[in-house]
Amino acid sequence: MIDIGVGVSLEKNEIAASEEAVRQAKSRKASKEKIDLVLTFSTADFSSVALIKHLNTFLGDVPIFGSNSSALITEKGIFNHGLVVMLIGFPEGVYFNTAYTKTNEFATSTAAGEDLGEKLLYGFQNVSRTLSFLLFDRMEESGAQFMTGLQSKLGRSFPCIGASISNPALAGRDSLFFNTTILNNACIGILWGGKFNFGLGLKHGWKPLGKPHTITQAYDNIIVSIDDQPAIGIYEEYLNYDISRLKKEFKKLSILYPFGMRVPGQQEYLLRNVTSIGDDGSLVCRGNVQTGSSVRLMISTKETCLEATREALNEAKTHLASQSYRFHKNDSSKMAIIFNSFPRAVSLRREIKKELELIRETLDPETPIIGVYTHGELAPLLSTSYHGQAYFQNQTISILIIEA
Repeated sequence: MIDIGVGVSLEKNEIAASEEAVRQAKSRKASKEKIDLVLTFSTADFSSVALIKHLNTFLGDVPIFGSNSSALITEKGIFNHGLVVMLIGFPEGVYFNTAYTKTNEFATSTAAGEDLGEKLLYGFQNVSRTLSFLLFDRMEESGAQFMTGLQSKLGRSFPCIGASISNPALAGRDSLFFNTTILNNACIGILWGGKFNFGLGLKHGWKPLGKPHTITQAYDNIIVSIDDQPAIGIYEEYLNYDISRLKKEFKKLSILYPFGMRVPGQQEYLLRNVTSIGDDGSLVCRGNVQTGSSVRLMISTKETCLEATREALNEAKTHLASQSYRFHKNDSSKMAIIFNSFPRAVSLRREIKKELELIRETLDPETPIIGVYTHGELAPLLSTSYHGQAYFQNQTISILIIEA
């Protein structure tokens, strides 16, 4: 069974928070000494350098993997300040490898993805591979190219699940944690295999508004024109706002009305947040866009967001149950990792507490939970089969249940 202990600290300084969270997590493990992997998330008001230094002091030479974030998701609640640490001891037969790549050290994002894929595969030649788990910083413009490179090494149908922690409001204070290192403009990854199962649910809760339109000019993450008109026109038309009002209120409007793009062969819309308006009326998105894509404005309610959470939970549990034949019920245990898009929290407001209650009530009572609010999620669109290209998505909730 996976031996897991989770600790949460709301202490104000890095030393006290690290010590308390590690002490709590160790007290909840069957074996306090066997720690194979540490997952950890903190809020950005901590010094990342000091935090990693003290975590390494209290834990010793153990792989550390995580990031800071806008807010933490734990079994105890949702916190805008704090540190959560999950200490994991894997049973015999579970294998993993961790690696990172700095995307700005390569000529192309595709080459950076290939580099990470090669590093993750090291030592996995004779071991069955199950899942890659990724955290990104600053990948809005080149995420698709990076994933092309990564999946060229891992396999085009290999499941890749993860999230971007890059928060525009943090102005570069967001960081990835990898062992003793703090990273920016990077991707860190875990490759798991062996006697290891997972279930994923990914939903957003946004519904299409109005008629479909066509992106007639775009490059990277910028939409230049829609229906041969400046891209901003779609917001002017539907909201009946002039350009000055749109620019003034756009931060809120882009959360309430993201774009939904159709992907050939997929039923789910791929969401894109718009982060800014160009002087020429172009729209800058969090994630790649393509010329020729069919696009619609999207809208949600608190009820549709909560229903999406229920669907994601049911998807994750259903797929995991289909894999559990590999284990005897009493010989396995589970853990849950939650990536919840920060704009969804803005939409849900006070209902985020109800969402967490729903997650806790639906998962098995003994399942430890760790998670963060993110600014872009990575997964295949068809989560029930997990085959095919992994897409960067916006405003979704991603629920990953791991069993070993």
